[in-house]
Amino acid sequence: MSWAITVGAGVTAAAAARWWSRERERDARLRELLALSDGDDDPSTAHLSRGLGELARQARVVRHALATPLADWDNPLAPETPWGRRARCDAYDRAIGEARRALWEWLLLFRRLDERDRLVLLGLGLGPAPFYAALFRRGVFDRSDDLWEEVLYPDGPDLAHVFAELRRTMLALRTFEATLLARVADPYRR
Repeated sequence: MSWAITVGAGVTAAAAARWWSRERERDARLRELLALSDGDDDPSTAHLSRGLGELARQARVVRHALATPLADWDNPLAPETPWGRRARCDAYDRAIGEARRALWEWLLLFRRLDERDRLVLLGLGLGPAPFYAALFRRGVFDRSDDLWEEVLYPDGPDLAHVFAELRRTMLALRTFEATLLARVADPYRR
């Protein structure tokens, strides 16, 4: 009887340690995502042209969209059913698809800029190249090579890789936005 109590206590302790470790990792990830997507609520874009102001405002929207899939994904503690796994992967795919769409629409704003705005961005050392690279980087916005896979137990995303790449993109967006908002065309206006 005492061996059963010992084994039960060991299993409980192992499950509690696994749960605590997972929660600690999840909380650290959420804190970092919140810090990366957080910012000034209403930045002043009065000193920027209409196109550059829209580009700066949408950069914040894209940062929030990139944080969503990582905030929603959670690794289960216990093995799950194939249907539960499929539902979680489908929800992740929808969220990462929305993030990809937000980044793509933001990149399309670059094409709508006039020549003067493009020269301003060039003078500031800003451009869309790192964001295009992030958009097409393998394994970030796609979970598998087969878009139409219908396996019974789908593979989940490589969360460490996706988190590292999206964090890099969010930092680049924050830097882009801060550089653009700090630009002053007239030295007498702030």
